[in-house]
Amino acid sequence: MVRVLLSVKMLALHLFTIVLVGVMISLGFWQLNRHNERDAFNDAVRSRAQETPRSPDEILSLSDNPSNLEWFPLATTGEYLVDANLLLVNVSQDGQAGVDPVAVLQLDDGRLLLVNRGFVPLAQPVPAPPEGRVTIVGRVRTSDERERGELSDAAEGPLREIQRIDVARLAPQLPGKVLPIYVDLLGSNPADSPMLSRIADPQLTLGPHLSYVMQWWIFSLCAVVAWALIVRRALAADRRATTSV
Repeated sequence: MVRVLLSVKMLALHLFTIVLVGVMISLGFWQLNRHNERDAFNDAVRSRAQETPRSPDEILSLSDNPSNLEWFPLATTGEYLVDANLLLVNVSQDGQAGVDPVAVLQLDDGRLLLVNRGFVPLAQPVPAPPEGRVTIVGRVRTSDERERGELSDAAEGPLREIQRIDVARLAPQLPGKVLPIYVDLLGSNPADSPMLSRIADPQLTLGPHLSYVMQWWIFSLCAVVAWALIVRRALAADRRATTSV
Protein backbone atom coordinates (compact mmCIF):
# COMPACT_ATOMS: atom_id res chain seq x y z
CA MET A 1 0.00 0.00 0.00
CA VAL A 2 2.75 2.45 0.97
CA ARG A 3 4.62 1.69 -2.23
CA VAL A 4 1.54 2.50 -4.31
CA LEU A 5 0.58 5.64 -2.38
CA LEU A 6 4.12 7.01 -2.55
CA SER A 7 4.75 6.29 -6.22
CA VAL A 8 5.64 9.26 -8.41
CA LYS A 9 2.29 9.15 -10.20
CA MET A 10 0.29 8.99 -6.96
CA LEU A 11 2.36 11.71 -5.30
CA ALA A 12 1.59 13.95 -8.28
CA LEU A 13 -2.11 13.09 -7.86
CA HIS A 14 -2.02 13.89 -4.13
CA LEU A 15 -0.31 17.24 -4.76
CA PHE A 16 -2.67 18.17 -7.59
CA THR A 17 -5.70 17.32 -5.46
CA ILE A 18 -4.46 19.32 -2.48
CA VAL A 19 -3.79 22.38 -4.66
CA LEU A 20 -7.08 22.05 -6.52
CA VAL A 21 -9.14 21.64 -3.37
CA GLY A 22 -7.29 24.50 -1.68
CA VAL A 23 -7.96 26.83 -4.60
CA MET A 24 -11.65 25.94 -4.80
CA ILE A 25 -12.18 26.31 -1.04
CA SER A 26 -10.44 29.70 -1.19
CA LEU A 27 -12.68 30.76 -4.07
CA GLY A 28 -15.68 29.70 -1.99
CA PHE A 29 -14.57 31.87 0.92
CA TRP A 30 -13.89 34.75 -1.49
CA GLN A 31 -17.46 34.52 -2.78
CA LEU A 32 -18.71 34.30 0.81
CA ASN A 33 -16.86 37.51 1.64
CA ARG A 34 -18.41 39.18 -1.40
CA HIS A 35 -21.84 38.02 -0.27
CA ASN A 36 -21.25 39.47 3.21
CA GLU A 37 -19.96 42.74 1.76
CA ARG A 38 -23.03 43.02 -0.45
CA ASP A 39 -25.31 42.27 2.48
CA ALA A 40 -23.59 44.98 4.56
CA PHE A 41 -23.85 47.42 1.63
CA ASN A 42 -27.58 46.77 1.29
CA ASP A 43 -28.13 47.30 5.01
CA ALA A 44 -26.15 50.54 4.96
CA VAL A 45 -28.05 51.93 1.98
CA ARG A 46 -31.43 51.05 3.48
CA SER A 47 -30.64 52.46 6.92
CA ARG A 48 -29.05 55.67 5.61
CA ALA A 49 -31.95 56.32 3.26
CA GLN A 50 -34.28 56.51 6.30
CA GLU A 51 -32.27 59.23 8.02
CA THR A 52 -33.18 62.91 8.09
CA PRO A 53 -31.32 64.90 5.40
CA ARG A 54 -28.27 66.70 6.72
CA SER A 55 -26.47 69.83 5.57
CA PRO A 56 -23.18 69.47 3.66
CA ASP A 57 -21.14 70.41 6.74
CA GLU A 58 -23.00 67.86 8.88
CA ILE A 59 -22.38 65.19 6.26
CA LEU A 60 -18.69 66.00 5.94
CA SER A 61 -18.25 65.96 9.71
CA LEU A 62 -19.25 62.28 9.84
CA SER A 63 -15.96 61.08 8.34
CA ASP A 64 -12.74 62.33 6.80
CA ASN A 65 -13.08 59.65 4.13
CA PRO A 66 -15.72 60.60 1.52
CA SER A 67 -16.35 56.93 0.72
CA ASN A 68 -17.90 56.54 4.18
CA LEU A 69 -20.48 59.22 3.41
CA GLU A 70 -22.25 57.61 0.48
CA TRP A 71 -26.03 57.22 0.48
CA PHE A 72 -26.72 59.66 3.32
CA PRO A 73 -29.46 62.15 2.35
CA LEU A 74 -28.27 65.74 2.01
CA ALA A 75 -30.29 68.95 1.92
CA THR A 76 -28.95 72.36 1.00
CA THR A 77 -29.78 75.65 -0.69
CA GLY A 78 -28.00 77.65 -3.36
CA GLU A 79 -28.06 78.76 -6.97
CA TYR A 80 -27.04 76.84 -10.06
CA LEU A 81 -24.17 78.37 -11.99
CA VAL A 82 -25.43 78.72 -15.53
CA ASP A 83 -21.95 79.10 -17.05
CA ALA A 84 -20.79 75.84 -15.43
CA ASN A 85 -23.69 73.62 -16.53
CA LEU A 86 -21.67 71.88 -19.21
CA LEU A 87 -21.18 68.38 -17.80
CA LEU A 88 -22.97 65.48 -19.46
CA VAL A 89 -22.37 61.93 -18.25
CA ASN A 90 -22.79 59.31 -20.98
CA VAL A 91 -24.94 56.59 -19.40
CA SER A 92 -27.78 54.21 -20.06
CA GLN A 93 -30.80 53.70 -17.84
CA ASP A 94 -33.73 51.32 -18.18
CA GLY A 95 -32.30 50.08 -21.46
CA GLN A 96 -32.04 53.56 -22.99
CA ALA A 97 -28.89 55.43 -23.96
CA GLY A 98 -28.71 58.99 -22.74
CA VAL A 99 -26.97 61.45 -20.46
CA ASP A 100 -27.06 62.61 -16.88
CA PRO A 101 -26.76 66.40 -16.82
CA VAL A 102 -24.54 67.44 -13.92
CA ALA A 103 -25.09 70.97 -12.65
CA VAL A 104 -22.95 73.06 -10.29
CA LEU A 105 -24.79 74.39 -7.26
CA GLN A 106 -23.15 77.34 -5.51
CA LEU A 107 -23.94 77.26 -1.81
CA ASP A 108 -24.47 80.35 0.32
CA ASP A 109 -20.82 80.26 1.50
CA GLY A 110 -19.53 80.13 -2.07
CA ARG A 111 -18.55 76.46 -2.14
CA LEU A 112 -19.65 74.35 -5.10
CA LEU A 113 -21.57 71.08 -5.10
CA LEU A 114 -21.96 68.87 -8.16
CA VAL A 115 -25.56 67.75 -8.64
CA ASN A 116 -26.51 64.86 -10.88
CA ARG A 117 -29.95 66.14 -11.86
CA GLY A 118 -31.36 63.00 -13.49
CA PHE A 119 -31.44 61.09 -16.77
CA VAL A 120 -32.34 62.32 -20.26
CA PRO A 121 -32.63 59.95 -23.27
CA LEU A 122 -30.47 60.87 -26.24
CA ALA A 123 -33.50 61.82 -28.35
CA GLN A 124 -34.51 64.59 -25.93
CA PRO A 125 -32.87 68.00 -25.37
CA VAL A 126 -31.14 68.60 -22.06
CA PRO A 127 -33.26 70.99 -19.98
CA ALA A 128 -31.70 73.88 -18.08
CA PRO A 129 -31.76 73.78 -14.28
CA PRO A 130 -34.09 76.03 -12.26
CA GLU A 131 -33.06 79.66 -12.07
CA GLY A 132 -32.56 81.60 -8.86
CA ARG A 133 -32.43 80.24 -5.38
CA VAL A 134 -33.18 76.51 -5.11
CA THR A 135 -33.38 74.00 -2.28
CA ILE A 136 -32.41 70.44 -3.11
CA VAL A 137 -32.43 67.05 -1.44
CA GLY A 138 -30.12 64.37 -2.78
CA ARG A 139 -28.25 61.26 -1.80
CA VAL A 140 -24.54 61.59 -1.30
CA ARG A 141 -22.21 59.95 -3.78
CA THR A 142 -18.44 59.87 -4.10
CA SER A 143 -16.28 59.96 -7.21
CA ASP A 144 -17.01 57.11 -9.59
CA GLU A 145 -14.09 54.80 -10.23
CA ARG A 146 -13.24 53.44 -13.66
CA GLU A 147 -13.94 49.74 -14.01
CA ARG A 148 -11.79 47.49 -16.15
CA GLY A 149 -12.74 47.82 -19.81
CA GLU A 150 -14.56 51.14 -19.40
CA LEU A 151 -13.70 54.25 -21.38
CA SER A 152 -11.52 56.91 -19.77
CA ASP A 153 -11.90 60.67 -19.73
CA ALA A 154 -9.04 62.85 -20.92
CA ALA A 155 -6.46 63.27 -18.17
CA GLU A 156 -6.09 67.02 -18.71
CA GLY A 157 -8.11 69.99 -19.92
CA PRO A 158 -11.75 71.01 -19.41
CA LEU A 159 -14.41 68.39 -20.02
CA ARG A 160 -17.99 68.62 -21.23
CA GLU A 161 -19.01 65.04 -21.94
CA ILE A 162 -17.69 62.62 -19.33
CA GLN A 163 -17.78 58.90 -18.70
CA ARG A 164 -18.11 59.20 -14.93
CA ILE A 165 -18.28 61.84 -12.19
CA ASP A 166 -14.79 62.24 -10.78
CA VAL A 167 -14.96 65.23 -8.45
CA ALA A 168 -11.19 65.69 -8.18
CA ARG A 169 -10.80 65.56 -11.99
CA LEU A 170 -13.57 68.11 -12.60
CA ALA A 171 -12.74 70.52 -9.79
CA PRO A 172 -9.95 72.43 -11.65
CA GLN A 173 -12.37 73.61 -14.35
CA LEU A 174 -14.92 74.95 -11.87
CA PRO A 175 -14.87 78.52 -10.48
CA GLY A 176 -14.49 77.86 -6.75
CA LYS A 177 -13.88 75.35 -4.00
CA VAL A 178 -15.66 72.08 -4.79
CA LEU A 179 -17.00 69.75 -2.11
CA PRO A 180 -15.39 66.26 -2.26
CA ILE A 181 -18.80 64.64 -2.80
CA TYR A 182 -21.64 64.98 -5.27
CA VAL A 183 -25.35 64.17 -5.00
CA ASP A 184 -27.95 62.32 -7.02
CA LEU A 185 -30.93 64.67 -7.02
CA LEU A 186 -34.02 63.34 -5.25
CA GLY A 187 -36.07 66.50 -4.96
CA SER A 188 -35.93 70.20 -5.72
CA ASN A 189 -37.83 73.37 -4.81
CA PRO A 190 -38.59 74.86 -7.25
CA ALA A 191 -38.94 71.58 -9.12
CA ASP A 192 -36.48 70.61 -11.83
CA SER A 193 -37.65 69.82 -15.36
CA PRO A 194 -40.19 66.97 -15.74
CA MET A 195 -38.13 65.79 -18.71
CA LEU A 196 -35.60 64.43 -16.25
CA SER A 197 -36.00 60.89 -14.95
CA ARG A 198 -34.80 60.27 -11.44
CA ILE A 199 -31.45 58.51 -11.18
CA ALA A 200 -32.04 54.79 -10.73
CA ASP A 201 -31.85 53.55 -7.16
CA PRO A 202 -28.97 51.20 -6.29
CA GLN A 203 -29.72 47.53 -6.81
CA LEU A 204 -30.13 46.06 -3.33
CA THR A 205 -29.79 42.43 -4.28
CA LEU A 206 -27.45 39.82 -2.88
CA GLY A 207 -26.45 38.53 -6.27
CA PRO A 208 -25.30 34.96 -7.02
CA HIS A 209 -22.37 34.92 -4.58
CA LEU A 210 -23.91 32.49 -2.09
CA SER A 211 -24.73 30.00 -4.84
CA TYR A 212 -21.14 30.32 -6.07
CA VAL A 213 -19.95 29.48 -2.55
CA MET A 214 -21.88 26.21 -2.65
CA GLN A 215 -20.71 25.55 -6.19
CA TRP A 216 -17.00 25.88 -5.36
CA TRP A 217 -17.29 23.81 -2.19
CA ILE A 218 -19.24 21.08 -3.97
CA PHE A 219 -16.55 21.04 -6.67
CA SER A 220 -13.90 20.65 -3.97
CA LEU A 221 -15.84 17.72 -2.47
CA CYS A 222 -16.09 16.15 -5.92
CA ALA A 223 -12.32 16.48 -6.31
CA VAL A 224 -11.77 14.66 -2.99
CA VAL A 225 -14.19 11.90 -4.00
CA ALA A 226 -12.45 11.53 -7.37
CA TRP A 227 -9.08 11.33 -5.61
CA ALA A 228 -10.40 8.63 -3.26
CA LEU A 229 -11.77 6.57 -6.16
CA ILE A 230 -8.51 6.79 -8.08
CA VAL A 231 -6.51 5.77 -5.00
CA ARG A 232 -8.91 2.90 -4.29
CA ARG A 233 -8.62 1.59 -7.85
CA ALA A 234 -4.83 1.83 -7.74
CA LEU A 235 -4.69 -0.13 -4.47
CA ALA A 236 -7.15 -2.73 -5.82
CA ALA A 237 -5.07 -3.17 -8.97
CA ASP A 238 -1.91 -3.56 -6.87
CA ARG A 239 -3.58 -6.21 -4.70
CA ARG A 240 -4.70 -8.17 -7.76
CA ALA A 241 -1.20 -8.01 -9.21
CA THR A 242 0.33 -9.20 -5.94
CA THR A 243 -2.19 -12.04 -5.58
CA SER A 244 -1.61 -13.27 -9.11
CA VAL A 245 2.12 -13.54 -8.41
